[in-house]
Amino acid sequence: MDFINSLNWRYAVNKFSSQQLSQAQLQPLIDSVHLSASSYGMQPYELLVISKEHIKQQLVPFSYGQDKIAQCSHLLVLANRVTTSKHDIDSYISALVENQQIDVEKLTGYKQTISGDLLSLSPFEQQKWSANQCYIALGKLLSCAAINHIDACPMTGFDQKAVSDALGLTKRGFNAEILCPVGIRSRDDHSALRAKYRKPINQLVSLL
Repeated sequence: MDFINSLNWRYAVNKFSSQQLSQAQLQPLIDSVHLSASSYGMQPYELLVISKEHIKQQLVPFSYGQDKIAQCSHLLVLANRVTTSKHDIDSYISALVENQQIDVEKLTGYKQTISGDLLSLSPFEQQKWSANQCYIALGKLLSCAAINHIDACPMTGFDQKAVSDALGLTKRGFNAEILCPVGIRSRDDHSALRAKYRKPINQLVSLL
């Protein structure tokens, strides 16, 4: 199945089957987030992969009763770092030096650029910046899932604070930005039969 056909195949699942994803099916989804582009390459987020039923059930009340997060095979949570500090930037530069085997002095200008940009932001702006990086990763995740015929339903309609607290994210300086149940669609999910609607291309795209 080519990429565009895969995107036509996917939809926001309303009902999952009881089928569980294998590690072989799950791993490409994890890898797609791991390899995602992000601002400055800093990846200011974490991916939580939840398979334990009692944890998924615990989160249902904080998701306004959307029980698909309990029905799914795995619940993926993209959590962004709430603030970015000088220590975070120093750690990132040190990791680059070790990974790329280059002299730290060669990254001095790059470090100054990152610091000048991110450390000048207000706490609200920093959180918005890191949250935006989660959505870039989500795009990769949804595309990878579609190509591999794995169903997904990204969700932002939930109590972020309650979910963050329940998962121990708040005390570590993270926020649950996106929930994304993944699995295999139920044969009883009639949403799969609806025609996909998107704006006509001539209303969406301008050629200048």
